[in-house]
Amino acid sequence: MTRYRLGTAHNGLREWYLQRVSAVVLALLLPLAFLLLLCVYGGGMDRAELWAFLHHSGVQVVHALLALALAVHIFTGLKTIVEDYLHKPCLRTLVSGALAIGVGCVTLWWLAMIWNWSM
Repeated sequence: MTRYRLGTAHNGLREWYLQRVSAVVLALLLPLAFLLLLCVYGGGMDRAELWAFLHHSGVQVVHALLALALAVHIFTGLKTIVEDYLHKPCLRTLVSGALAIGVGCVTLWWLAMIWNWSM
């Protein structure tokens, strides 16, 4: 019996679920980020109040969840595009690795900024 799989990496369903779950998390968290920007640029919050708000541990956890969901969403989407449109395996591997390193570095930098890690 032959098993039919989707995609080049044979994990299309898992990537589809990752994309949908990360999209739901982003749909829930991004309006909060835009509301915060509206408060800051609308004059409802000054720099000191913003700084105090962003350093609450609950806000940092939500912000880190937003950063991780965005990283998963971006990497999964771009990896799917690379696997679908790059047909040479060596080039596909090289570009997927570069994407993983790039998205990983930006995510680590973002998390370092959120949690005040010294790098």
